[in-house]
Amino acid sequence: MFYANGLSALLWAISMFLGSGLMALADEAPCTLHHEGNYYNLNPLKASQDYEFKTLGGHSFYLNVCRRVTTEPWSTGVPNNVDIAGLVRKDHHDFAVGLVNTTLEMRDTGLMLHLSNGSPCPGEDNLYGSSSIRFLCNPSVYGAGKPVVISQFPEDDNEACQYTVEWQTHFACPTGERGLISGLIVFLVITMMILLMLLIVFSTLYNRFVLGKRGFDQLARLSKVHLLEVMDFCMELFRSALDNVRSSGNRWARLTRDVNPASYQWSSRDEEQAMIAADPLEDEHNRELQDTNVRRNDMSNGTQGVDDLGTIRS
Repeated sequence: MFYANGLSALLWAISMFLGSGLMALADEAPCTLHHEGNYYNLNPLKASQDYEFKTLGGHSFYLNVCRRVTTEPWSTGVPNNVDIAGLVRKDHHDFAVGLVNTTLEMRDTGLMLHLSNGSPCPGEDNLYGSSSIRFLCNPSVYGAGKPVVISQFPEDDNEACQYTVEWQTHFACPTGERGLISGLIVFLVITMMILLMLLIVFSTLYNRFVLGKRGFDQLARLSKVHLLEVMDFCMELFRSALDNVRSSGNRWARLTRDVNPASYQWSSRDEEQAMIAADPLEDEHNRELQDTNVRRNDMSNGTQGVDDLGTIRS
């Protein structure tokens, strides 16, 4: 019965683990897009250093893909806790062209990524910096390629608030996507390897510390009977640890319930007496005073005795 319960618990844990993995595989990854049977992935364009190019007026434009820029922004007019996807370094401040967005769209002109909610536009109320990045598939561009500003509005560089950027790269071309079946197979293989490694480790520990084997005899044996023994051992350890935690919690609860807080409240007089009693110098001083008083009493008794003797003789 215990073996059956242990095996059921193990199968339940494995099913939960596999279920979470399948849910992760089913979710759409950021900066990816499925369109008409094609799969697009722009995650390879993420860079540790921003892509730098020029606006139509010659100002530096810093841009990253699906992540915030690494260039330190300066006086953009946006909160410090937001992720800026791109900025233009103007004469007296930086202008944010939009915040990070990981949702791709397919338009007639190509793969699009829209950035919005950037810096406030000069002289405009409720209008903020934005940009549209058009990714064009170009297999001849082997590297990441380089973005280019093809239009901006207004055209004046100091007043520009909206930008259109074109980016030719082979990463914008449709690629083969790892299917659900292949992803599941990889996930299962990795899971089985992890379980096999855990089995070998626990089996070796069981053979060495429980069965007392040494040398090659302590190595794991992959058999059904041995597997059940190891499972039994692991379940017993788990239950023992759980019982210890519960008993410790119960003891602590009883202690905290039985303690009288008033018994730990000392008066100032009690504390003073306790400190005096614990002071070795004070004890030594008291002993010296007692010895002095004893000597004085002895001397007084001796003098009184001499006077009495003289009186008798007289």
